[in-house]
Amino acid sequence: MTESTPSPSATPRTAEATSWVLARLTEDTGHRRTRSIAVVAATVALIGWVDYASGIWFSLTLFYLIPIAFSLARLGWLAGCVTATACLTVRMSGDWIAGIYSSVPPTIVNLNRLFDLSVYLLFIWIFHSFISLRRQLEQRVRQRTAALEESVIGRQRLERELLDIAARERNAIGRELHDDLCQHLVGTAFAAKVLAEHLVRHDATAAHDAQSIVGYVEEGIAKTRGLARGLLLASIEPANLPGELANLAAKGSEGGVPCRFRMEGRPVIDDAAAAQLFRIAQEALRNALRHSEPKRVDIVLTGNDEATFLMINDDGSGQPPDDSSTGLGLRIMEHRAALIGGILSIIPAPGEGTRVICRIPQPSLAAVP
Repeated sequence: MTESTPSPSATPRTAEATSWVLARLTEDTGHRRTRSIAVVAATVALIGWVDYASGIWFSLTLFYLIPIAFSLARLGWLAGCVTATACLTVRMSGDWIAGIYSSVPPTIVNLNRLFDLSVYLLFIWIFHSFISLRRQLEQRVRQRTAALEESVIGRQRLERELLDIAARERNAIGRELHDDLCQHLVGTAFAAKVLAEHLVRHDATAAHDAQSIVGYVEEGIAKTRGLARGLLLASIEPANLPGELANLAAKGSEGGVPCRFRMEGRPVIDDAAAAQLFRIAQEALRNALRHSEPKRVDIVLTGNDEATFLMINDDGSGQPPDDSSTGLGLRIMEHRAALIGGILSIIPAPGEGTRVICRIPQPSLAAVP
């Protein structure tokens, strides 16, 4: 004789069914009291009729707990007590109509019904405590969920404010560099050039040195303007992002490592996403050139109907995962990706390079503030 074992899926299905029944019983439906009363009355009458028809050889005591539980959950504990009394009355009426009191001593019948009433009242007390506890837990969960949502919204708002403040500060510094320092350096270069022209008639060597100073100052002007331009890129038109990434790759190539940019597909981005993608590419390129010692770096912007991708690939030694000098930059890139609803993935492969991928799902683009 073999023992039958329940199906592995039977227990989860039973748990789901039980959870569904409890959820339906404990949900707040006070505006349906009339219908609930009608359902309870009909159920008690139906069970009472079946109980009468089955005779004394089959007890339906436990079936009366169904309308009691329904009434208790939907109408309150007082209604549950009233329903229990009604169930007991229906049972006793059925016993009287069936003539049980003439065949069985009334004392025994009354003791049985008193025992039934005790069972009903005990059930009401236990089930009411359970319902109250469940509703309190649900209320607490709703409150905690609301508080968490409010906290998340507040954090996102704070992050956007911090981002706006940082953008304004970058703009202010960029304007200072472009309008003040650059102009000062231009004046210095002009003065040095005039000095070099005067020295040509008296001392050729000094004139050459002065001209060299002019070259250094002009180089400083170019670098300052480039720095100011980078700081002023707080917002980028989506149509201008490919050009800005191409310029970024060209500047990266000035250090001797070939950097190339290409665009594939049809990336869909807005102003906020374009600015953050540029900053991510800027930081990833800086990390690659400083830490991976690559021979080549590729910046790829691509997109399809599902998502937009920004990829920065290098063939260097791979960025060490425990390098504290790059840790802050990686966290900043992850933060920038999260601000625009994207996901940043960094795949280091020692000896094969590093791949930085920022994926922005298309639905998230519409939700960017």
